[in-house]
Amino acid sequence: MNVPTPARDGLRRLLLALLFSEFGFRIMVLAIPLIAVTELHATPLQISVIAACQTGAFLLVGLPSGAIVDRLRRRRVMVVSDLVRAAVLVTLPLMWLSGGMSVPYLCVASIALGVCTVFFDVANQTYLPRLVGPDQLVAANSRLVVIDSVAGTLGPGAGGLLIERLTAPFATVLGVAGWLWSALCVSRIRDDDPKPERRADTHLRRDIADGVRAIVTDPLLRPIALCSTTLTFFWAVAGTMLIVLMAGTLGATATTIGVVFAVGNAGGIAATLVVRRLIDRVGDGVAIRWSIAVCGPCTLLAPLAGPGWRVWLIAAASFALSAGLVVYNVAQVSYRQRTVPADLLGRVNATIRFFAWGARPLGALCGGLIAAVLGIRCAVWVGAAGTSLSALWLYLSPLRTLRHLPVPAGTP
Repeated sequence: MNVPTPARDGLRRLLLALLFSEFGFRIMVLAIPLIAVTELHATPLQISVIAACQTGAFLLVGLPSGAIVDRLRRRRVMVVSDLVRAAVLVTLPLMWLSGGMSVPYLCVASIALGVCTVFFDVANQTYLPRLVGPDQLVAANSRLVVIDSVAGTLGPGAGGLLIERLTAPFATVLGVAGWLWSALCVSRIRDDDPKPERRADTHLRRDIADGVRAIVTDPLLRPIALCSTTLTFFWAVAGTMLIVLMAGTLGATATTIGVVFAVGNAGGIAATLVVRRLIDRVGDGVAIRWSIAVCGPCTLLAPLAGPGWRVWLIAAASFALSAGLVVYNVAQVSYRQRTVPADLLGRVNATIRFFAWGARPLGALCGGLIAAVLGIRCAVWVGAAGTSLSALWLYLSPLRTLRHLPVPAGTP
């Protein structure tokens, strides 16, 4: 990938920042529910509420975050987000030592961490096109996905091992270190990162509406957003209960749970080895459709998990879905970054994340309710079935016939 030296250095630091940031995030996502399960003996419904709080920030600030990021320096947003997340996460071992740890506190901490994660992710995704050209976005996004997959693989594995050795509250210190290093890497990017010019007639509500309208009225972005939202909702229904299924019903240790999720996330790493060549060979339209249509149904392996070797069916389901999502996300995110105007990109990114990631807390709550009424395994079945059908949105749209998605005139 031929990128000028300053931009190449900036991209390298951005990749390192994402690695440390995602590492901290993955440890947090694993540690907080395990604190609730192992230390506070929380019920499945309480676990689902905590999981909803972890991603509920996308419903709270998902839409305004894009409009706000489009008005601010993106690097500064990322640095502040990392520092606040580190400050919040370090309170968990302190609260545990003081005897003040509780499910409500975990919910509050999860919401605060989630809000910062929303702003970091939107700013990161919006800042990337400043460092690379339009013809290099697929390669750059592939690298970002590699980083995300590596963090997703190492984070749960290391987190599970540390949780078993140190207990969950103290293992969060590793996540704190990750976010502090991420802030340092972003702050060292040599780029002016000018503050976007603000029009005199602009209003936050109007800016938010522009982002929503750009998605709803676009015949290609709309089905992508619907597919992402459906998949995220139903996998949250299943995924929220997987920790409860393994830790409670199957009696798996924290190390086993961490390794299962690490193996599952390794599917993303495997996909990154071929994603760029695959998209170049089959076209981004085909890659978007088939990545979800083929890998989504593999999640039906998860509810078949049982004691002994059958716990690894969860890893197999996660491996396949992670691989499919890497191909899907690299293709559709690169398309957005290539076609959406720079002054609107933050709002479009935030809008899609609002719908897709905002579906997670709703799915988590539904998973808890289904588990409370019909059982944990039934909740996993419902989630896996819905995930398997999420690609239908793509086949009921113009995407079903496109091999290559359209490129704006003048794009290299």
